[in-house]
Amino acid sequence: MQLSEAYHWLEQGLRRQQILLQLKQPMTANQLSKHIDMSRDRCSDVLWELRIYELVECLNPKSRQSRLYWLTELGKECQHKLLQERGLPVSILDFPEVDWELYGWVCFSHRSAVIKELVQARQPFQIAWRAVRFQDPTLRMSSNNVRDIIKLFLEREIVELVWDHKNVHPKYRLTETGEKFMDLLRRAETNLLETNSLQ
Repeated sequence: MQLSEAYHWLEQGLRRQQILLQLKQPMTANQLSKHIDMSRDRCSDVLWELRIYELVECLNPKSRQSRLYWLTELGKECQHKLLQERGLPVSILDFPEVDWELYGWVCFSHRSAVIKELVQARQPFQIAWRAVRFQDPTLRMSSNNVRDIIKLFLEREIVELVWDHKNVHPKYRLTETGEKFMDLLRRAETNLLETNSLQ
């Protein structure tokens, strides 16, 4: 598809523009919907349209949940043009390269909550308590839920065990892969454009 044709179609929909401008790294429909006035389902529909017009691609198409979307070369050109026309700073698209299938799996709410609480080595009950208290009071997560998630993270080398001579029970900390995932999750929450500048 030609840039002029894709850009003309993009200009006809504010929601298309909002989503395209928010993509500074691969993100899920859920992550995007939290930052623009759009439901997750509607966001998924717009992402599907952007895929049809070859502006985004799904990095983990086999996944049924937490599908990750990223810009194609045509999408990057359109995003660049949109930013320039609005006088907004052109983004530097710089993020760690990871296994996107695995990262998409991590983006599921409970798993991402556990990763975000591992800024230092912690035990499962500490992770559960902090996630509910500081991240989302509506999140229903027990220490047992966290232990199950940690077990899966250990198998996938996202966390590692840390023994502390003061405690009988082990603590867990992120591996290098886990650190990259935390970085991406935090960026998805904070490194976003103010969409009210698009109205």
